[in-house]
Amino acid sequence: MTADKRKVKGDFSDTGALEKQIDEMVYALYGLTPEEKKFLKR
Repeated sequence: MTADKRKVKGDFSDTGALEKQIDEMVYALYGLTPEEKKFLKR
């Protein structure tokens, strides 16, 4: 088994930080305003 495959089998119970990072990338991609971000975070 390669090192990359071992990483994939890790513990994914705490994904909050990664999800937040992805959210911010999507907001930037679509050029959302702070008001629009607040609406989506409800």
